[in-house]
Amino acid sequence: MQKIILASQSPRRKQLLEWAEIPFDVLVKETDETYPAGLAMDEIAIHIARNKALAIKHPGNIPILAADTIVVLDHHIIGKPADREDAVRILSMLSVNNTK
Repeated sequence: MQKIILASQSPRRKQLLEWAEIPFDVLVKETDETYPAGLAMDEIAIHIARNKALAIKHPGNIPILAADTIVVLDHHIIGKPADREDAVRILSMLSVNNTK
């Protein structure tokens, strides 16, 4: 099986590839995770993942797997927490909303 490039630091994505016994190397480049205003909610993660893949400059014809995850609550994207307090606030908000 051909080796691929995983353009992600996600432990879960790495684990899934290991379970599937797909040979891979991790290669991550810091990329801008912003997106154009007005982009449809279901296109945002695709836009960011595409930018992650395009940031990888690798010689040859090696497939690149890039992905991004967004969390949406009440039609608003919940960004990455700024600190521990913000993470607790976000998790509490998601937990309360999940019980409705």
